[in-house]
Amino acid sequence: MNGNHDFLLERRLKEEAPDLHRRVTDSVIVLQRTLESFFTWFPDFTDHSTLHSMDVLDFCNRLLGEQVAALTIPECYALVMACYLHDIGMGMSRKDYAAFAEQLDLTEYHQRKPDADESRIIRDFHNEFSGLFIRKYAALFDIPSEALIFAIVQLSRGHRKTDLYDEVEYPDIETPEGVIRTAYLSAVLRLADEIDVGADRNPEILFDASKLTKQVDIDAFGTHESILTVEVTRDAIVLHVRPKEPRFDALINDLAGKIQQTLDYCRDVAEKRSNLRITQERVAVEQI
Repeated sequence: MNGNHDFLLERRLKEEAPDLHRRVTDSVIVLQRTLESFFTWFPDFTDHSTLHSMDVLDFCNRLLGEQVAALTIPECYALVMACYLHDIGMGMSRKDYAAFAEQLDLTEYHQRKPDADESRIIRDFHNEFSGLFIRKYAALFDIPSEALIFAIVQLSRGHRKTDLYDEVEYPDIETPEGVIRTAYLSAVLRLADEIDVGADRNPEILFDASKLTKQVDIDAFGTHESILTVEVTRDAIVLHVRPKEPRFDALINDLAGKIQQTLDYCRDVAEKRSNLRITQERVAVEQI
């Protein structure tokens, strides 16, 4: 992530909808402890705290660029809230986990992965748990209407796996204050989440990488540490890298390929499901 923050979405809310901006800032205070509870379930997992949410919001601003002006105020509010709430399912209480797990049909999943423990289930379905959490605690977050609750739930679910082409799941929602294009906003959020892969994703203040024992975790952390910054231009997403070891070159290129697939999908969703676009076309890797 670059150090130059623009805060385009937040600025629009503050200037044009101060009441919604206040609701966002109040919600951030409430959800901070819940987000950081993910350490209870995942002590060695990459950051899903408020720091990650802020990075994702920053990347949304960068991906949108001047198109922020083309969003309606409800869209700005829904996207900002979803940036903060999309991973809230990673930090739910055990009581909520038990209740939410009953609401998801996991029969086929358990047949495929009979040895999956609770933390594995949460990782694989955390976007769905996030949606259920937001729905249950919408009043706590002071979300002012059913249309906005639905939009924030769907955007948060949509940051991974869900079918953004589905017009029933991801409709254009008409509100008195303007449309909410849930497919487009979900595509932007999914891409922003995907590109939060830089070294600051694993801040030393939160993690001690020396305690990792699983090779997959060591490789993941090493790959993140090798990507010093992620730059978003109008046309490209650029990973500025300095591999910790030569073996990380291949892992970085694999990650870049995965990001390109997500970019291609999200660009196509934007084109087919909205009148707005994701302008970035390619993922580049540049050695520092």
